[in-house]
Amino acid sequence: MSRGRAVVVELVGPAGAGKTTLARGVSAVDATVRSGLSLWGLPRRRLLRSAIALLPTIVGAGFDHAPLRAGEIAQMIRLGALRQVVADESLRHRVIILDEGPVFALSWLDMFFARNSDHVPAAWRRRVIADWAELLDVVVFIDATDIFFGFSAGFRRAFERALGELAEAGHLVVDTLSTETGPLSENTARLMARLKQRRNGH
Repeated sequence: MSRGRAVVVELVGPAGAGKTTLARGVSAVDATVRSGLSLWGLPRRRLLRSAIALLPTIVGAGFDHAPLRAGEIAQMIRLGALRQVVADESLRHRVIILDEGPVFALSWLDMFFARNSDHVPAAWRRRVIADWAELLDVVVFIDATDIFFGFSAGFRRAFERALGELAEAGHLVVDTLSTETGPLSENTARLMARLKQRRNGH
């Protein structure tokens, strides 16, 4: 990770695991932490810029007789817009915590395309992996047991594929944290300790 840039962390976990609450707890204690960023609620201008950048991929898929569906396009646009926001925020904060970031989005797209017997455009995926590999430093699985037993085998494979590609292209570290063994304050302290280690280059 280059000096002067934030540590970018994505929290991955089942619904109700407390990812958002945990991230807010960390940012409330440490003002250098930026939380609350995800695929949702992104600025319109960022979404528009991402949509324009995606147009060649959309047109190309049509020419290849594999037109992208509206839900797929929307997710691809959100992922591009999120990267723009994170790149900007990384210059102003020491840690950025994402809830539903690139690992979630790429896994979802894998599942969506597979269910419809299509394939994610390979060139687009390579670009996205390369772009996010420069930014994403750590993925923390919250209550990992629940994730991997609660999701389908296909979703688990999609997660593993996304993690593998990002790790190969960059410097990704994968960690786990259980929120089932203590109160919020204790879990917040544990996550902060791990992020401090990453921030210090350990």
